[in-house]
Amino acid sequence: MKKHYNIMTSCDDNLVPYVTVGLTAMAHNLKDANIDFFFLHSRVSQKNIEMLKALCKELENGKIHFHEILVPHAEIYSELSKYGNGWAGEAYYSLCAHLLLPDNIDRVLYLDAGDTLIVGDIEPYYNYDFQGKSLVVTGSRYKLHGGNLELFHADDLGDWENGLPGILRGIFNSGSYMMNLDKMRKDERTLADYQYLSLKLRELLGKDNRNIYWGDQGLLSASFVGDVRYYGFPEIRNLWYMPYNFCLWYYDRMNENPDYSPAILHFAGTAFKPWNGSYPIFTKRFQKKEQLHSINELKTGQAGYFYLWHEYAMMTDTILEKIGFEN
Repeated sequence: MKKHYNIMTSCDDNLVPYVTVGLTAMAHNLKDANIDFFFLHSRVSQKNIEMLKALCKELENGKIHFHEILVPHAEIYSELSKYGNGWAGEAYYSLCAHLLLPDNIDRVLYLDAGDTLIVGDIEPYYNYDFQGKSLVVTGSRYKLHGGNLELFHADDLGDWENGLPGILRGIFNSGSYMMNLDKMRKDERTLADYQYLSLKLRELLGKDNRNIYWGDQGLLSASFVGDVRYYGFPEIRNLWYMPYNFCLWYYDRMNENPDYSPAILHFAGTAFKPWNGSYPIFTKRFQKKEQLHSINELKTGQAGYFYLWHEYAMMTDTILEKIGFEN
């Protein structure tokens, strides 16, 4: 039986070009699967929508089925984003994925728009047992209990010293996570629930504070703490184990490659994003010369992943030109 994946992202016009690179990598590395790709937006131009549709149709003979979802109440997500350290409202659209995606979609893989790249087999992650939880995530924060790394629970929201600050920073990294849409529907989560949580956090921490939670991952963590399953836990209790959300800040502390093969890259915590790298070949569609950085600015171990992104960017550029989307 052929594999099937539901994959979702959300962004504005600025990130659409980088989404196309991610789609090319997705098609290239998931050749044995059919993919339903859900694109959530509220202000992307029709030209860019048509480009995404055409690219999905072209890639691997149309194996990626494009679904445009126009998100209502965009102003509410923008309001939530005001208290999240600067991320745009689009980063929060996944909060209501269970209401926005078709009712027959039971699970979906969310990917950050632009700075994530599928480079390997995602099946173990995608089909990981939720065990009754709403999310499967790459853990980025544990609490120390009895000498062991343990998970945070909802009660930790009331611990102002050792619980709440870490939760609001994020108990997981939101570059990539699995969502149990069936459970979220059964729990009857609504956009109003997130508004209420944001309001209460602001009342607790200061209404004028614009940095209440660390972007979408902070609000998601506060919303779902105790209702998430860390991939690989409890057998693996290691902050550096992140095969399906391999954040390149790994090399801030590590001088050697991991002992696993990353399947989803996340260009997070780097000196610059991959489209700002100065490569031997300049890709006009994706790069601006005034924003380029020397690859030498990267940490040891990071450059290879940047060059891989650039390869997919060049492939994407060739395909888009072929189907009539000029620079």
